[in-house]
Amino acid sequence: MHLGNKLRRMRQARGLTAVELAQRARVTTGFISQLEHSQTVPSLQTLQRIAVVLGVSVTYFLLEENLQPQVVRKQERPIIHLGHDGASVALLSPLPARHLELTLCALPPGAVSWSSARAHAGQQCHLLLQGTVRADYGDHTYRLDEGDSILWEGTLQYRLENIGTNEARLLIATAPASLWKHVEEEASNGTATPADSLSA
Repeated sequence: MHLGNKLRRMRQARGLTAVELAQRARVTTGFISQLEHSQTVPSLQTLQRIAVVLGVSVTYFLLEENLQPQVVRKQERPIIHLGHDGASVALLSPLPARHLELTLCALPPGAVSWSSARAHAGQQCHLLLQGTVRADYGDHTYRLDEGDSILWEGTLQYRLENIGTNEARLLIATAPASLWKHVEEEASNGTATPADSLSA
């Protein structure tokens, strides 16, 4: 259990002594010492008081230690080609997918992506890195130019089309992660083909 280490680090970061923390949280100094050495487990009410003094959420102490950062090298990105028009999607975030998923979509001129409904609970935010794209969402149509972004719920049918003369590239953030799963399903259904890397 990492509660003791978290508590000590946060107390020191706030510039508090164990005595000061104990007084403000209405516990004994010995209790704080036991907590920091993982020799006791506090009640939720006591932990809540300590969290208030330190200015953090109680969940800070309850969650496991964060994983180390994960690097995805450009040449190691999983990538799937969509259909026969040259469109592709590369996964930028690590597998397995967690709460947030980041992908890069490449659309050659005239290419269309996600023309069928893929309803899911959550949101997607698209940032157009280059090119010009028409985005259809429900009954509405939006023109996106380089640098534009659009955020939408994943519960309605949507469609992306490159209406420019150059390749369009979109950075797509999906929360919770679900887009890559849909792309893989297309691949397994024969409408997309996997590849090993994305050409620059």
